[in-house]
Amino acid sequence: MDQAHERALATFAQKAPLALDAQVLDMPWESVPFDSSSYIYTFDEIRQQWPAFMRGLRIPFPSPDYLKARYQRFPALYRDLHYQDDNWEQHSRNVLEVWQAFFRGDFRHARELGKRYGGYARVPGLVSQIIYATYLAPSHTQKQQLLQEAINEMAWFGEQVAILPGEEGLAADYCMLRLGFGYAVARLAEDESVPATLQRNYAAMVINAATEILAVEPQHPLALSLSAAFEANVLRRVGKAAGRLTLAADSEDATQPFKTSLTAVPDLAIVRYEYANSLLYTHQDGSAEQALTHLQKAVDMPARFAMEWLDRAYARKRLQEVRAWRDSGMSFKRFDRKRRKFMRKENINLYAVTRPPFLVD
Repeated sequence: MDQAHERALATFAQKAPLALDAQVLDMPWESVPFDSSSYIYTFDEIRQQWPAFMRGLRIPFPSPDYLKARYQRFPALYRDLHYQDDNWEQHSRNVLEVWQAFFRGDFRHARELGKRYGGYARVPGLVSQIIYATYLAPSHTQKQQLLQEAINEMAWFGEQVAILPGEEGLAADYCMLRLGFGYAVARLAEDESVPATLQRNYAAMVINAATEILAVEPQHPLALSLSAAFEANVLRRVGKAAGRLTLAADSEDATQPFKTSLTAVPDLAIVRYEYANSLLYTHQDGSAEQALTHLQKAVDMPARFAMEWLDRAYARKRLQEVRAWRDSGMSFKRFDRKRRKFMRKENINLYAVTRPPFLVD
């Protein structure tokens, strides 16, 4: 086993993953709560706007030359293709068709197309599943199941695309795979119990993925956000003293990277609302006004495609929750505990933008 493959196996290793339930995974997907015609793009328009669309995700454009080089470098992904031929132009169009569905918010179609075409078409299909699970899955159970399935497939993909961090020309691929994997695990872990988080090794999975990205691309805006948000979530659940002792979590590490991220790319709603949440998780009652300021900025940002619309919609929902909490006079710790208890008892995905916000009097 070569060094790159060993590293990939370590990065994408899981410990006691959730068992998948086919009945839950096969449930219907809800449609996006907006007119998707606003986000219909031709392939040429996607190519032209790709740098703007990917200013946060930093995923390479799937050109014919890019795909030819990758499939020749990673034969397992070539074998995964439904159409195993050398028509690289068509392979590029296939991947772009999946991205096209993702951008307009047709997430189920994107997921199915990604599976059908295989290879690099799986990437936008899996991103679609992660975004759907986070923002649209109605139940907490469905959210967790869809995320776990995506994590399993991202791990498989990452193990096939074994890359060392210094390999010239492959840094974006290296980061892309770790970001998708780490983000999905972080979303799975954010409301799990502390024992489950420790048993399933979620912290190491997220921290390793984020650390490897930042070692290659120190200014990666979403990797910075991922790293800081997970640190904050640790502090939220176990407190500053225990977080520092058990997982070396630190208040500065939970907030400072957001400033770097926002300097690099100031108009990502997801970074703004994650910054707001991290301030609340880290500094709690004393951070309400600063958190509200970031949430309002996220709400006011334009959305170029469906995912950004959903990022902004969640920021709007969270803004309502935080305002209601602030006005109630309740401690943040108590509010957060009540919110998690409600989510578990009612089996509701409180991140779903189609569900009402959790409000306290």
